[in-house]
Amino acid sequence: MNLYYRILLNIIFTLASLLITNLTVLASTKNTSILIDSNDNNSYNILVQQAENLAQERINQEFANNPEITEITITILGERRSQIVPVIRSTVSRAEWQNNPKIDDFTRYFADAKLLLKFDDNSDISDNQPQVPNSSPQVPAPPRPSPDSQPTIPQPQKKSPRQRPSSSPIFPTDEDDPKIIDD
Repeated sequence: MNLYYRILLNIIFTLASLLITNLTVLASTKNTSILIDSNDNNSYNILVQQAENLAQERINQEFANNPEITEITITILGERRSQIVPVIRSTVSRAEWQNNPKIDDFTRYFADAKLLLKFDDNSDISDNQPQVPNSSPQVPAPPRPSPDSQPTIPQPQKKSPRQRPSSSPIFPTDEDDPKIIDD
């Protein structure tokens, strides 16, 4: 009877592994990268909107055309002034997309793309004019003290007598250890 039990378990495990393998083969993930030329854009917000629209169209198209795809990852890259930078990345499963087809719920926005693609807040500067960097950042001056206030003088803190100063570690020597006996 023990032999029949082992054979039955072996058959069950074999069938289960074959079923899992077939389901894994059926489940498919697609990764896509798309490049947008943004040299004509004067606004980073317009570039992001174009990237969202393109990603949404591509997700709809892939799910409609390929029924075996269960998940899609789309990365939209922006190119401007010879720089190529990821702008957004959307990862969505078929079930999530059918429940909620809003692209911004499944999208990661790369905030540094605006800086790396050199989008300025000054959209009136043309690309042909040389840009002069700021000579030094402006730091606001500290507020003036009121005439009624007294300056505060830092007071020394009381330390516990058991605490040692934290300047450098002290390593024990042979003289510190009473258990070490010289021969």
